[in-house]
Amino acid sequence: MHIADFGCGNGQFTIPAAHIVGARGSVRAIDLNADVLRGVDSQAKSDGLANVEIITADLENYGSTNIAEGILDAVLMISNHSNSEAQHNMMREASRILKKGGKIFLIEWLDGNTIPFAPAISARVSRETTIVNANSLGLTVVDEFRPGRYHYGLKLQK
Repeated sequence: MHIADFGCGNGQFTIPAAHIVGARGSVRAIDLNADVLRGVDSQAKSDGLANVEIITADLENYGSTNIAEGILDAVLMISNHSNSEAQHNMMREASRILKKGGKIFLIEWLDGNTIPFAPAISARVSRETTIVNANSLGLTVVDEFRPGRYHYGLKLQK
């Protein structure tokens, strides 16, 4: 399995995913912040993982990942969609690099909770808006889940 972790940050999901997909798979860790990517690269090497590729990209710009079209099995979009002013382009880039039948696993903040450590309510993207954005790109919701008290989760398919 070949996946991308959009806005991977410190690699909280990248590193476990790389262990799961194993040597026959790959994980592309993508973030705008080169410093955090150096940390992910260091952690991957420390764990003996040769299947993590580091990519510096502004995910708000369509095509910025320079990943070939239609080659990935899955994209992780975890708690970064609502922080993006160009959320539609981010999802559009994820769709572009997915194979037909590929999946996006999206987790975002619920839009009704006041939480001191969460983005402002006005900056969050509702589940409904996310679904409209996904559908406009030909993505369908194949599953919904609650990953916790403050988040919604969608499994989208191309």
